[in-house]
Amino acid sequence: MPSALDEAVAGRRGSVVVYLAVAFGLTWLVWTPLAVAALSATELPPVPLVFFAGSFGPLAGAVAASAWSGGWRGVRAWANRTFSVRFRRVWWWALGMPVAYFLVGYLTAAIVTGGWPDMTQFGLTEKLPGWNVAAVAVVWILTFGLGEEAGWRGWLLPHLAERFSTFWAALIVAGVWIVWHAPAFIFNPTYREMGPGIIGWMLALVTGSYLLAWMGRGAGWSIVPVLIWHGGFDLLTASDQAAGTIAATISALVMVQGVIAAGILWRDRRRERVSWV
Repeated sequence: MPSALDEAVAGRRGSVVVYLAVAFGLTWLVWTPLAVAALSATELPPVPLVFFAGSFGPLAGAVAASAWSGGWRGVRAWANRTFSVRFRRVWWWALGMPVAYFLVGYLTAAIVTGGWPDMTQFGLTEKLPGWNVAAVAVVWILTFGLGEEAGWRGWLLPHLAERFSTFWAALIVAGVWIVWHAPAFIFNPTYREMGPGIIGWMLALVTGSYLLAWMGRGAGWSIVPVLIWHGGFDLLTASDQAAGTIAATISALVMVQGVIAAGILWRDRRRERVSWV
């Protein structure tokens, strides 16, 4: 019996092209003016709030590709699977992962600096000046959590996994994910200041892609656990306070988890049903 995912992608060909065109098109439409302004400025301006709107490109791509391949039925099938909470309860442990990252990251910072970080600054970012931590958390979850994951892990990954196995699909998604960020390296100080650290950032995205692919597959391609993880991760690592030891520690933890997840997906690749069409 075909799955809902099979039915949703069994329509017109070219859905991947539609997905990429819309996902990149919307995001880069929002981010390109910011990049142009940064190139023409003598001093890098603050990142405006509109930056977060660019995160909805992958979500828009998923809706467009689902509609292209299956019409309203395809969109409904995608939404029902992507936002389902009917997965094994064990995957709710995604709620605890950001908590564990927090404990390890802040303990490491305390050991390195000889004192606990100022908890009044937890999660705050100059990208959202004046916003409290609860509001910042909501923004991260609804933008780079929902906006990205509804597309990357909600549509592109399961679509490619039907053809190449989850292991190879996760690697392809990681490559697309990396390129999608390109304009941000012109105007976003976080990326501009990476220097050679961009190599580590790319490795983090690859290993993170494997971790999230393992979680998404385990949850039946629901993005709920992945969305929780992504929002929590961004809250912890994208804050001004996290720059340096905290972000590096958490990223290292994710990379270790990602390598383990990649090993699991590599082991399972031959057991997965792959259509190669």
